[in-house]
This record gives sequence, structure tokens and C-alpha cells, in this order.
Amino acid sequence: GCDPVLNSVSMTVSKGDFIGLIGESGSGKSTVLHLVSSLLIAQKGQLKIDGFLIDSSNVSDYRYLFSYVNQDIFMLNDTILKNIAFADANPNQAKIEDCLNKVNLTNWVKSLPNGIHTPIGELGSQISGGQRQRIAIARALYKDSEFFLFDEISNNLDEESKAEILNTMKAIKKEGKTAIFVTHNREELEICNVIYSIENNKINRKE
Repeated sequence: GCDPVLNSVSMTVSKGDFIGLIGESGSGKSTVLHLVSSLLIAQKGQLKIDGFLIDSSNVSDYRYLFSYVNQDIFMLNDTILKNIAFADANPNQAKIEDCLNKVNLTNWVKSLPNGIHTPIGELGSQISGGQRQRIAIARALYKDSEFFLFDEISNNLDEESKAEILNTMKAIKKEGKTAIFVTHNREELEICNVIYSIENNKINRKE
């Protein structure tokens, strides 16, 4: 689909901010995430990180800072280890275990016959949406992302998975990471220090 047109969008994000983004369906919430993470380059206006202008010439240098997590997580048909280390040719097992711990998947992985060497494909229907999301977040922690963009990730999850995702988000907040959530989940909005609402192609800060 076509991204909605957004006018007069101005946001300042400080390190450690947890920002909630609310608005009607189709109002442009995902578009804001795409602009922030530079998956979309704005036709007008500027995106700056620490005062440096980000544009098409240097955007690839900054992409590693961002992790975009949505409902549709890409999984390799490979082991849990490979799904977290992803592009790392020499995975650091201790770091992977630390990331799994932060997203509260340690006990689940330990319960698997082959632990982190269990192929995700073999788990098939045994892996829940919440576990998938948390593997994606562990992957982002492994690559040292500083800025998390969560696009309605708890929408289709059961209550238990929602609670687990919320705990993971709290752990990320404690680490001093920065996040923007597109969410209508009241508990997720409660851990945000700023909430923005998108209405009529404009973005408004709600106090």
C-alpha cells in the first residue's frame, strides 16, 4: 500500500525516551517509524541524529542503530542461535545467552532437547507469536541496536505473550535503550514517558 502523506511532523527523541504513538488506522503511524529508521527518506524536512544530517548518502551507516520489530517477523529456517546471531559469522554464545535472558526465553530454550541449536523449523507450531517476537528482540539486542521501533507487536498475541513482551520492553527500558511504540495497549503506553497522537496528517504531543 501507499504510505499516507504526513505534513508538519516534528519530533525530538532523547536517548532513553520511550515514546507511544497512537492514531486511527491508516493515519501514518507506521510511516513515522519508516521515516525515523530511514526505511523511507522524507521528501522534505530533515532527519538528524546528534546534530548530524541523515540522508541517502550516509543512511546505511546509521541503519545498525535501529531495529524495526513488527508482527511479521522474518525467521531463518535455521537454529535459534543463527536466528539471533543472524549476520554474525562467528556467533558469541555467551552474548546470545545474555540476550535470551534479557527477553526471558532462557528457560524455554533450556527445555528444548538441543537448546539454542534447535532448528526453528522443527519447532514449527510449537513456537508462539510471543516467542517469535522475543527472538526478534533478542536479535536486535545482539546487534547492539540502540533504538527500537515496535509496530503493534502485541496485537495478535494472547494475554500471557502480551505480558512477556511487556516485561521485555521494561528490561530494554532499564538498559537505557530508546523506543517508539505504535500501540493501543494501555500497559505499553503506561511505560512510555511521551505520547504522540497522529490526527489529520499532523503529529501532536500529548502530555
